[in-house]
Amino acid sequence: MLAWWMLLPTLLAMMVALVLPGFMWLRAGGRSSLVAIGAAPAFTFGLVTALSAAYPALDIEWEPSTALPVLGLSAIGGAAAWALSFFHRSNGGFSLRGVPLREAIGVRVPIGGAQAAVRASTWGAILVGFLVAAWPLLAGADPANPVQQWDPTFHQNGVHAILYGKDASPFGGLHELYGGRSVYYPTGWHAFVALFARYDSVVQTANVSSLALMAVWVIGLAALVSVLTASRSALLAAPVIGGMLLNMPADALTMYNQWPNSTGTALVPGLAAAAIVVGRRFTTDLRAGDGVRAFMRRIPQGVFLLIGALGLVGAHPSAAFSLLALLIAPLLASILSFARRAYERDGRGQLAALAWGALALAVVAAPLLALSSSKIQAMGKYPRNGNGWGEAFAHAFLPYPPFTSTPSTTYWTLIQLLLLIAGIAATARLHTLWRRPDPLERAAEQAGLTQETGADEGAPASSDEEEALPLPCWPIVSYLILAGLTGLAYAPDSALRTYLLAPWYKDARRIMGVEDIALTVLMAVGTAAIIHALHAAWTRSLQRILAERGVDEEIEAPRWPIQVGVGLLILVLSGFGAIDARNTAVAYVYDPAHLGKPGMATTGELAMLRRMKYTTAPNALILGDPIAGAAYSEMLGGRKAVFPQLSTVNADGASQKVLTQHFHDIATDPEVCEVVRKLGITHFYEEEDGAYYNFMRSARNPGLYGVDTSTGFELVDAGGTAKLWKITACGDITPGGGRDAFATGVPGGGS
Repeated sequence: MLAWWMLLPTLLAMMVALVLPGFMWLRAGGRSSLVAIGAAPAFTFGLVTALSAAYPALDIEWEPSTALPVLGLSAIGGAAAWALSFFHRSNGGFSLRGVPLREAIGVRVPIGGAQAAVRASTWGAILVGFLVAAWPLLAGADPANPVQQWDPTFHQNGVHAILYGKDASPFGGLHELYGGRSVYYPTGWHAFVALFARYDSVVQTANVSSLALMAVWVIGLAALVSVLTASRSALLAAPVIGGMLLNMPADALTMYNQWPNSTGTALVPGLAAAAIVVGRRFTTDLRAGDGVRAFMRRIPQGVFLLIGALGLVGAHPSAAFSLLALLIAPLLASILSFARRAYERDGRGQLAALAWGALALAVVAAPLLALSSSKIQAMGKYPRNGNGWGEAFAHAFLPYPPFTSTPSTTYWTLIQLLLLIAGIAATARLHTLWRRPDPLERAAEQAGLTQETGADEGAPASSDEEEALPLPCWPIVSYLILAGLTGLAYAPDSALRTYLLAPWYKDARRIMGVEDIALTVLMAVGTAAIIHALHAAWTRSLQRILAERGVDEEIEAPRWPIQVGVGLLILVLSGFGAIDARNTAVAYVYDPAHLGKPGMATTGELAMLRRMKYTTAPNALILGDPIAGAAYSEMLGGRKAVFPQLSTVNADGASQKVLTQHFHDIATDPEVCEVVRKLGITHFYEEEDGAYYNFMRSARNPGLYGVDTSTGFELVDAGGTAKLWKITACGDITPGGGRDAFATGVPGGGS
């Protein structure tokens, strides 16, 4: 735990960089600070994506000194826009007219105690949700240990490659991982992490980014629920429930840990909240007949959303499809509503209705065309087979990752099912089927004045809830869409499965995190419905007791004891979100003494890798099977590896084939030594053969096993079952590593 505390400054720096560049821009045109904080990280990733793509063309290196000042300027510009908007609203223009500047820029009257309590409880719930999400990682992982899983190994080496090459472009910035080939890969996460990492701290900084993304996730969920419903109980429940889920963040940011995809998923809720707010205001303007002015008025917020959408794509293209899957239902409903209203008007109304109808078709057709693109369909060709319809149905509606089954996972699943059913019932307003609604109550709901708004218990309306309306029904449709995609990922292979799921590589574990967004909304509403029912029963009981005592007085029971009680019950009965299973998941990839199937390097091997900076020369070049631990040579040992990622996809395919198929013939095959001298390979990382997932490592790279090291090799170091040898069989070799900066620890990033 102490090691994590030492990284707290890095976490705080990341959060500042994620929030400040975009927060004030959105705050200038909106009233909800929670939504602004929730949506700001997507804006930051949009700026990072744009800069990382533009810098190579401008011959600018990717470093903290070149990128962070731009983020700072964005924050300053947003602050100026925010101040000017307050100035304009407070004073009706841009002259002081005798008004003190402090008042003109919009300094507000201090909030009262009740309003402070509302905000404190909101952020308290967010803190609880974050701690519940982060605790298995904080308690069970050493931040200096890499995540021993396939994709995270690639991504950590990607950050290391950016530090070395100073190029974070998605159009070739990770060329070192492909042996010099320029391959498109979304580098938003890599570029962002590289701003806070050094050559010798890539692993720690990458692990800290998981904590930052957990915070972004729970804040975004709170922001999304805050704009969907005025229920404070739902708002308090959302971040806590979101932090306890097993798919996102537990699986996505610990065991499976595919950082780019997880980053995109974490950014979706906050940006969706901002999009809903902007969409409602735009709709209001159009219905008021503002026409062109409605478009002009929302241009700044539209630009913010576009930059945020770029951030989603820059993190991982699948995130843009995730956002669309979440919001396509309300988007189409709004467009068709305008088409219907236009059609009912005379004259040019029918022409306008056709235009709105065409827009609705475009909303559906555009993503389908995007799915047809060669790059997206190439992702769909990844060899990942489906299963059966039974498993598809089992996973679709309450998805779960391949965690260890424990009693608490069963209890947590049952609690989720209960909350989901209650949430769907409340969202669909099924209670109206057997209860005649009170006209006054219905009018209050339509006005957004429910019993749990910020005005409850005498508090003024919270600025974080001013955009909230009674929960619409479309979250149920969004949930069904995402459940359908999750089920399709488990379904038997088909052309439809390949086509629709291409952005997620047909991988259910990538989609389930997105489904958790809709699930969290419905479960939070379900929690609020249960709290409301208990509160109403308590209030009726108190009123009955008073009536029996002859007291003719209306009284309402306090709500907060029920909110706290229900929240504690959910936490305790679910085993704090099946924390035992989440702890096991962390150990599965982080604990080198208890690794699961993806593990590559034991404790002894990791120690040997960390000693490389002392046992080898700075320009050493290491050859070894990457899935046997040699892929960690760069980020842990600071030495260049022939194969810096788990796939052998170097540009020099001929040399690669000789090494992977015939290196064990080094004593008899002259071509092997020719390749060794040409590339400058100085050391051989030897590991015993063994099973990796469902195959033997030697099956993929047979030439790197069965090597006779009794002659032509000198033992340099050993750790666990691995050994590091200096190659002498090929005579004098000019080292091909050439990374002097690694040995000296020259920082490649900020603190």
